[in-house]
Amino acid sequence: MNSNTIQVFEHELLQIGEEREGAPFTEAHYQALAQFYPQHNGKYYALQPAGVRFNSYVGVLQVGPLSIEILPKASRDSGAPPQLWQRLLLDMLRACRFLKVEQLSGPGLQLRPNTLLDFYLSVFFEETERLLRQGLVKDYRREDGNLRALKGRLLFHRQVRENHIHQERFSADFERYTYGHLFNRILGAALQALRHFPLGPALEVRLQRLLRQFPEVEPPADDDLNWERLAFGRKTHRYQVAVEIALLLLRQYQPQLRAGQYPLIALLFDMNTLFEEYVYRQLSNLRLPGLQVYRQASRPFWDRHYLQPDIVLEYEGNRYVLDTKWKLLQRASPSMADLRQMYVYARYFDAPRGVLLYPRAYELADTIPTPFAADRVEEPQLSCQVVFVDIIKDGRLNKEMGKAILDKLVAPISRSEF
Repeated sequence: MNSNTIQVFEHELLQIGEEREGAPFTEAHYQALAQFYPQHNGKYYALQPAGVRFNSYVGVLQVGPLSIEILPKASRDSGAPPQLWQRLLLDMLRACRFLKVEQLSGPGLQLRPNTLLDFYLSVFFEETERLLRQGLVKDYRREDGNLRALKGRLLFHRQVRENHIHQERFSADFERYTYGHLFNRILGAALQALRHFPLGPALEVRLQRLLRQFPEVEPPADDDLNWERLAFGRKTHRYQVAVEIALLLLRQYQPQLRAGQYPLIALLFDMNTLFEEYVYRQLSNLRLPGLQVYRQASRPFWDRHYLQPDIVLEYEGNRYVLDTKWKLLQRASPSMADLRQMYVYARYFDAPRGVLLYPRAYELADTIPTPFAADRVEEPQLSCQVVFVDIIKDGRLNKEMGKAILDKLVAPISRSEF
């Protein structure tokens, strides 16, 4: 493993002074994470007196020269190598389009061992280099200045005030065709931010080359770093991958505030969202006749509040509501809160069966559809089923999860109350 990389699993505690594979976690690293803490308000990790306990967000935190990789883990097998979970995370990000890259290796995309951030940066550099070869987009930007030749619109009030002696000059407002397009400014800001981090030799060479080649542009405003507000057109569609990674870098970038402090970049993903997205895509990819899969369908509940299960599935005349839970159950007994949630979902979405879907961490069997108690005779019979899915199959991410889930839903019908 790289001596500047620490690998931990979600929900694990990393203590000050702890050393893993030759990489120490120091008080300075802890202080950098403490400075970053208010930006996410405890979403990514919790600060403890002796260290940091990570939550269910996975990915990488780059703290100065130290990379902290937070990996998912859906198994009680402590002997499984971290490299397996790192590869699983990359495969899930790719499958869910959280990482819009079709291959995990190729020309210019060589991943150094155990470095998630290096992979993202390789993709970012590859995309930015491609944009430079194709030519960066330009647009018109309004500027003003004191010019020797008049162009644009003369600013009379400034002309009188500033040039009553030097009447050979003109205060004017004009348009200039520049590289100041917002997407170029986002990419430029990301490249500048990366100057503050120690990279591997190959990545450092590529960064310095890009910094020399990239035009000087103004940094974007904080309000511009919102993916939902960005509009990609015919000429800018090719920017999508590079801008997406640049935004991931910039939105979670904390510069070095004072001497002796480490700068920090976070590339983190909610494992609950990632698991839900992967299950949805696996089911949607089945393409079976009569199979309909809906993601986060919503119905009014009260006032402006809506009910929104993760997945609604219809197949062979039956409807199911599925809720994914990235929790490691030690027995097939969900919490009362989860059961109440599934009962409400089943009633409001006219689904005879609700399904709670968990990753399999222990050798637990699925439950059969167990009916909820009806308080009225005429009330439709509703049930809930607990289903466990294998995340890993044959040493890799399970690419047959969708079929396995559907088989589990259909098979019990003949022996249930339905």
